[in-house]
Amino acid sequence: MSATTAPVAVRSRRSSYAVLRALTTAELRRSLRTPVLPAGAAAAVWYLWTITPATEAWSGSAYNEMAIASAPLLAVISWAAARSFHRERTAVAVAAPVREGIRAAARLLAALPLVASTVGFAALVAWRQRELGGLTLGAEPGRTSEALHSLPELAQHVALGVLAVALGAALGRRLPRLVLALPALLVLWFTVSGLYWLFGSRQVTPFSVVQVQPIAVPVGDATADPMSFPATWLLEGPGDFRDGWARLFVSTELAWWHCGWLMGLSAVLLAVAVPAGTARRVLLLGGAALAVAAAVVQVQVIP
Repeated sequence: MSATTAPVAVRSRRSSYAVLRALTTAELRRSLRTPVLPAGAAAAVWYLWTITPATEAWSGSAYNEMAIASAPLLAVISWAAARSFHRERTAVAVAAPVREGIRAAARLLAALPLVASTVGFAALVAWRQRELGGLTLGAEPGRTSEALHSLPELAQHVALGVLAVALGAALGRRLPRLVLALPALLVLWFTVSGLYWLFGSRQVTPFSVVQVQPIAVPVGDATADPMSFPATWLLEGPGDFRDGWARLFVSTELAWWHCGWLMGLSAVLLAVAVPAGTARRVLLLGGAALAVAAAVVQVQVIP
């Protein structure tokens, strides 16, 4: 007769913290050894440095493109999170002393440095814009060559970093094969960034993933006198893609609430990645409530 060993219960809070710390350290080492992380960061920095007002395809294109410059970094962050959470699909003994909830918490804590990299990238974007002396935006009258991204527009890179982790975690945990996550992540990140203009209308932009300001709001036909509009407005005149005059709407309030929308989406995706229980319910209900509220406010903010 073979003897069976009873599972060891992790009872004390101190020992639980020690286990969590050890698992987090192990996951962090695995993530940092992923070669795609420095490659994605380098690609994002290279792309950022290619953006200058001198190479603009249209007025304001440099301002637009700097909002999507973090896409390569976001893609590799999602991939690193997917690899981490896919290991949870490996069969674990029923008698394993470490609960799935603790393992999921360790994987999320290990992803914090990945999110921190987006903080550094946002700071780099801000420095780059100031080093260039500002960016062009608008048409005469009211054209400026000193436009800078506001704090919430820069914070969007960080909110997207959180979303990248949540998306990777959900796909890695629930897809049967890790290789299936790679095309899904590439298509998503390079669609929402490379085709950002598809989400630039006032009706769609509150629900976009990457929000690129300014938003063009029609204010008059081609015969309108631009001098009749308020002097504080940034304007865009008739052209190949526009029949009349439009106001280029830039709003810090809109950008802040869009960050809230992204955090709500992130919470819903994390609910897919964590085990069933109270944490999943809180993430799902809280995330959905935040996403809906943020979307409603964004719709109201746009004139």
